Amino acid sequence: MHIPLAVALIAAPIHYQPVRPQGSARPTTAAPANAWLNYYGGHVIANVKVVPVMWGANVPSQVATGMPQFYAAITDSGYYDFLAEYDTNILDFAGNQGTNQHIGRGTATAAVVIAPSISSTSITNDQIWQELQRQINAGKLPFPDANTYYAIHFPAGMKITLPDGNGGTAGSCTEFCAYHNTTQATSAVSGSAGSIPEFYYGVLPNVTSDGCELGCGPIGGGFNNTTSVSSHELIEATTDAEVGLATDNAPPLAWYDPQGQDGEIGDICNGEQGTVNSHGQSWTVQLEWSNSHDACIAGPGSTDFALVVTPGNHAIAAGSSATYTVTSKVIAGSPGTVSLAADGMPTGFSGSFSPTQISPGQSATLTVSVTSSATNGDNYFTVHGTAGSTQRTAKGEANVSGGQSGGGGGNCPPGTIDLGGICIPTGCSSGGGGVAWSGALGVGAVVMAIRRRRART
Repeated sequence: MHIPLAVALIAAPIHYQPVRPQGSARPTTAAPANAWLNYYGGHVIANVKVVPVMWGANVPSQVATGMPQFYAAITDSGYYDFLAEYDTNILDFAGNQGTNQHIGRGTATAAVVIAPSISSTSITNDQIWQELQRQINAGKLPFPDANTYYAIHFPAGMKITLPDGNGGTAGSCTEFCAYHNTTQATSAVSGSAGSIPEFYYGVLPNVTSDGCELGCGPIGGGFNNTTSVSSHELIEATTDAEVGLATDNAPPLAWYDPQGQDGEIGDICNGEQGTVNSHGQSWTVQLEWSNSHDACIAGPGSTDFALVVTPGNHAIAAGSSATYTVTSKVIAGSPGTVSLAADGMPTGFSGSFSPTQISPGQSATLTVSVTSSATNGDNYFTVHGTAGSTQRTAKGEANVSGGQSGGGGGNCPPGTIDLGGICIPTGCSSGGGGVAWSGALGVGAVVMAIRRRRART
């Protein structure tokens, strides 16, 4: 059911779909219309260091032995190279300086098998992060730094629940496949918990059996399900590390699409599978959203570049103009000279570049002019860069005042309305026989913000 919100970011996040019933067909998936990740000023993980954590000795052997190899290979591949387009050495959506981080390749440690103090097979997210802190305090897990990501894998038969934001709970296998989160040490944990800094973790329930295999990943069971779901969470943690602390479309939120169901980089491409060749093996991953490709991808081309518009948004009065900076950066190979075109302007807009050609790594000034025929509210515009046969995309946004009434400029997908630049669902419907999605990212004052993954339908 679509739950309309008067404003964004006021309730706990609900970003899941029901697990696909056994025997039902798996539909073809595609990225939502108008998908786009804005940068809101938060931290990313520059060079991720994955710590594969096995919750006890009964995690399926193929997961316990295979996932450390997977994490080592995938973080040392082109799957990570294209994430350079989400570097944060730019102005954020509001025009403030970002965190000046560059996303590069990462590493992974050997698996760490912990002996949890919790013996129950039904646990909550609060119990998970508290146990994680205990294990860190006891020296069983490496102390976290700004690059550490604990990827926690669970045995078969474990049920994990989360607050659903509506007074109820959501459960693994029945509602979600996995999620990632951010937390900080609290006085609720004994020992030296107060000295533990903010840290990042992913919760990966068993998806090789238990019914999760029917709705999570590309096939009905097996190791590939785990790699697909885990890649989704890993890349989201990398590009939106502090989501669990966010309360608004502002820092510490990083790269996020506020439009309805879109959410983070993996949500946009949820259920779309690909392969990555690395460390002498082919690995199943979920595709991830690329702003520059305007598509879901598993890595860059042999010759590739990205375009970024900063700041992400300007207020422009009708009859006036504003300037943006458009920067090109090398992602792979030697793209050569990039020719720029402001060829995706809405009614009442025009754009011009100075200069019109740049080398990768250089920037140009984009002047956007608005006439009285422009629509009031938030309007997306698109620019393109072309180098040889490669074309890449960038978007910006302008908040128009003094123009024509209407709001939103017709840029929101069907079934949503524009409220302050956020496309919010306006009604209820069901897809695939159950809940489709609900609202934008929400973060409650009491409920810890958790990015939970929608199960594949």
